[in-house]
Amino acid sequence: MDTALIDTLLAKAVERGVTTGVYAMAADREGIGYSGGAGTRDGDAPWGEDTIALLASMTKSVTAVAALQLVEQGAIGLDDPVADVLPELAAPQVLEGYDGDVPRLRPARSPVTLRRLLSHTGGCGYPFLCPDLARYHQANAIPSTREGRLATLVDSPLVGEPGAGFHYGMGLDWVGLAITRITGTDLETHLRERIFVPLGMADTAFRIADRGRLATLHARTPDGLVAIPFEFPQEPELHCAGGGLYGSPRDYLTFLRMIAAGGTLDGTTILTRRTLAEARRSHSGPVGRLVSVDPAVSHDIELLPGTPVTWSLLGMRNEARTPQGRPVGTLAWAGGANTYYWADGATDGAGAAVLFTQIMPFADPDVLGLLAAVERAVRAPARNG
Repeated sequence: MDTALIDTLLAKAVERGVTTGVYAMAADREGIGYSGGAGTRDGDAPWGEDTIALLASMTKSVTAVAALQLVEQGAIGLDDPVADVLPELAAPQVLEGYDGDVPRLRPARSPVTLRRLLSHTGGCGYPFLCPDLARYHQANAIPSTREGRLATLVDSPLVGEPGAGFHYGMGLDWVGLAITRITGTDLETHLRERIFVPLGMADTAFRIADRGRLATLHARTPDGLVAIPFEFPQEPELHCAGGGLYGSPRDYLTFLRMIAAGGTLDGTTILTRRTLAEARRSHSGPVGRLVSVDPAVSHDIELLPGTPVTWSLLGMRNEARTPQGRPVGTLAWAGGANTYYWADGATDGAGAAVLFTQIMPFADPDVLGLLAAVERAVRAPARNG
């Protein structure tokens, strides 16, 4: 890895006002090869590998791993209808549009399964990506996902036919609810016992582990980056399994190293190699640009322009080698506060990396440019060797 170049890239990003603070970490099968940052986490203290940040949708991969553990135990099948566990999804309605002011709803024709929820082919949507769903939420006063309310799931219609296409949305929140009902344990306790403690991820939880290390969230405005109050409820009715975790770069890299290594890290097995291989393959059709209808939440989302991507059971995967040198089938995704990751497969050197900022809206073009430059620096030996 060209560690000096990564240092320079991060420092210049802060100097140019791309972000107030940033931290990156990268590892291969030999261990951590880079850990460094620039700027501050709160206007004063520097970012560190133990800085606590909102993971947002990086939560999804953690929830998916917990669900796959239950598949391994025989507690639920990937292709079984989830209605036995989630009766609210026994007869879901699909929102097809509006006739004037009247929503056009019809019963779903296919069942919602765990595989479909994990791969975002279950028909669930997000209001910021679907104007009809945003309109429906507003008209029916449905709480946002960040409020931690069961009503958000129960009262939201599907936006697509289960199994018929890709729709990025609240499927992993349903998965989190299924985990709690199958195990009889609240999601935070279950994730702590089955994933966080075994891997030594002491900073990761739905509750903020240490406010003294918490990074401040900023919004990009015409006047620059402005600190904003934004926090998920610490005692919610329902943990947001699709986006509510907080954690540190160090913790999340540990999780990714387990994924990249085939499910076992430092003698601790979280998933079997066979399960992980099934989870890593493509489970969707092509995924194109996701068009945002709420610019305060996100720009349009296309993390790898020009590279075909699909969805696995653990996140996005690229179906061609990228200009940055990312191998085919690398798992990757991100969080709404512009946090990003990738995890190669064991046959590609078990590489993994994270890039953390805490700014909104998501898919910030300058941060994506920084991510690409950092990845090129991380992969420089492979590309030039």
